[in-house]
Amino acid sequence: MELEVRAGRPAAFRAAVERGKMKSRTLLTGGLLVALLLGMALAACGPVESTSVIIEADTALHNAKTAEADQKSPYEYTAAEQYLHKAREKWGTSDFEYSIDYASKARDLAKTARDKSLGESRQ
Repeated sequence: MELEVRAGRPAAFRAAVERGKMKSRTLLTGGLLVALLLGMALAACGPVESTSVIIEADTALHNAKTAEADQKSPYEYTAAEQYLHKAREKWGTSDFEYSIDYASKARDLAKTARDKSLGESRQ
């Protein structure tokens, strides 16, 4: 078996080195692709969750308004409005973690305002 020699190295050696490079390039490319996809999936959670909580808070605030909470429970109702406003502001600047926190507070306060308002009307 005769080995072909180019640039001081046998062709079989060069081919083996190239195969090794291809495997490491493939692994590196595959690893980067997986990391990129995982990063994109995790990044998408913030906007989706914050939007969902903002919608819940908006619905709870509307329900509180329907129960006349703005008149019967003004502290909780006004606080819920302001927290919802801040949640939307943070959402607009892509600060989704704070947006979720503010929207959750707004939702809880709006529910409290509604419950207090309905409790007063029943008595």
